[in-house]
Amino acid sequence: MRGYRAMTIAEIKLFLREPFSIVFVLVFPLMMMMLLSAVFGNDQEEAQAVENGILVWRGVTPVNYYTAASVAVIIAALGLMTLPINLAGYREQGILKRLRASSVPAWVVFSAQLTVALLTFIAGTIIMGIVAWLVYDAMLPEDPLGVIVAVLVGTATFGALGMLLATVIGSSRAAQGIGLLLFFSMWLICGSAPPRAVLPSGLRDFSELLPLTHLVHAIQDPWYGFGWSWSGLAVLTAFAIAAAIPALWFFKWD
Repeated sequence: MRGYRAMTIAEIKLFLREPFSIVFVLVFPLMMMMLLSAVFGNDQEEAQAVENGILVWRGVTPVNYYTAASVAVIIAALGLMTLPINLAGYREQGILKRLRASSVPAWVVFSAQLTVALLTFIAGTIIMGIVAWLVYDAMLPEDPLGVIVAVLVGTATFGALGMLLATVIGSSRAAQGIGLLLFFSMWLICGSAPPRAVLPSGLRDFSELLPLTHLVHAIQDPWYGFGWSWSGLAVLTAFAIAAAIPALWFFKWD
């Protein structure tokens, strides 16, 4: 446990020194939430807007829709960019090789990374929630426990996906490029940018195969008092298991 604590503290310090991670994990989701909320507003009449036979904003105002959806964006940014870039960079610099030579187990490396991701997520969510509440009078979660469960499952899912990317990608530059591509592709069609109701049916169907879609719903449902999204949590859990097993089994130290 001492090794885990030392690794976690070191990872926190390194994260705070990395402007790319801070921008995409903390600044970008907050900036887009404020921009989209300013564009679409907090008009209660918009809550009943329908497109393609679907409620555009899931029965809430656009501000409330984007506040909850942007929480999922933070988790996706951590998993698809921060984790694989960090781990691939450590491999390039020989840090992982030295850790292995020092008998540091893989679970310590992964756990430290996930702990930093979770702490960063908590900080980003608090900042986003306060800003949305003060500036746009956004609603607070109706079911905080449901939101917490969805967040923990989502963090595990995207953490496992990030470790899998770090396993199969050889360099930090490649990890950055692939991570950005995956992140923005999901962000655009999974309901965290334009609502899925306004997308063509083919894109809506395709987005059902992506984990961010289910994470957005898993966070939004308890946030709005709709109950827990059991199907979304089940899909996220399946993604987590499917990514974690090969990530741990085939992880390359050098």
